[in-house]
Amino acid sequence: MKRILLSVFAAAVTAAMVVPTISSAADVTFGGQYRVRGEYRNNADWNKDAADATSFTRQRVRLTANANATDDTSVKLTLQDTRTWGQGGTTLTDDGSNTLDLHEAYVNVKNIFGAPVAVRAGRQELAYGDQRLIGSFGWSDNGRAFDGLKFTFSNDMANLDVFRMTVVSDTTTTNDGTHLTGGYLTLPKVVPNNTIDAYLINKSDNTSVNFNTYGLRVKGMFQAFDYTAEVAYQSGDATNTTKYKAHAYAVMAGYTLPTPMKIRVGAEYDLGTGDKSSTTSDNEAFNNLYPTNHGHFGIADISGVNAWSNLKAWSVNAKADVNEQVNVYLAYWNFKEDQTTTAVNGNKLGTEIDLVANYKYNNAVGLQAGWARFSPNDAMSGVGNP
Repeated sequence: MKRILLSVFAAAVTAAMVVPTISSAADVTFGGQYRVRGEYRNNADWNKDAADATSFTRQRVRLTANANATDDTSVKLTLQDTRTWGQGGTTLTDDGSNTLDLHEAYVNVKNIFGAPVAVRAGRQELAYGDQRLIGSFGWSDNGRAFDGLKFTFSNDMANLDVFRMTVVSDTTTTNDGTHLTGGYLTLPKVVPNNTIDAYLINKSDNTSVNFNTYGLRVKGMFQAFDYTAEVAYQSGDATNTTKYKAHAYAVMAGYTLPTPMKIRVGAEYDLGTGDKSSTTSDNEAFNNLYPTNHGHFGIADISGVNAWSNLKAWSVNAKADVNEQVNVYLAYWNFKEDQTTTAVNGNKLGTEIDLVANYKYNNAVGLQAGWARFSPNDAMSGVGNP
């Protein structure tokens, strides 16, 4: 069987700048971020006969204001502008178009009636655990935010968030009728040197989707060893006639060598079930919800291998702090389908090699360069002439 290779060179340089915070007599602080990223991609359509090399540069600007009305009440506003160099227009459409929008706008009230409870109302980012299910998607120029209410109970032993959110589309300003309702519990001290998370999240829309995602996550350390394990299950209505019966899990472990460079060697295995459509009427494909997947399945973000659904993926990786300013990361990934979608081609999707270097110029400015090579296998859709 012919093996088709794709060589993708992705070079990304990121510069982030935080504007020094200033205060006024009214206890208002201002901050911001400027980020610019250039990318180059080659042979992204898996066909070397087609001239499809592309390059582009995008930037994101965020201006943030925080106002403390009282000791317990504050307001946050974040104005965001994203654009591609050389493109005009101001329409809020996809991630590559120029966009001016209100990324965050909420009021936060703490110590309600003297209890350790806070409520946050308005447009806000949500990020839980490793952001495998709900994340702010910071790699994206537009990022992700939700509109709604979040109640937080917090003390030294536990943190519980209970929320009801309306999903803000990543690509338009309209409400698509989807809601997230759930609770996320974090226990940082029940087991020494471990953090335990438990969650229940309901996703529903105005038609027929109404299903639950519930799971556990454990993250901890034992001397020089670190580990993270997460498992999630889904049940409920996928449509009027099908039910969700899906699961996913992820396991990561690493060991940091006792060297000045703090070299960490690690391994990871991820599985998100696929749909056994030929043998059952249920939907067994795990729904990835609203994650930050960049980096969890490589940095090339190849469609078909960059989601926690119908995927078996394993990785070996290493990270080293060259000095106080520079660190490097190297990873190898192997991807397969959980359920084969094309029986003739098997379930092997491909492999990927990643290399990332970070340079901290100072506390306000950083640079990042990344390179990725993805080699597709026979099950990868859309492959052309090698």
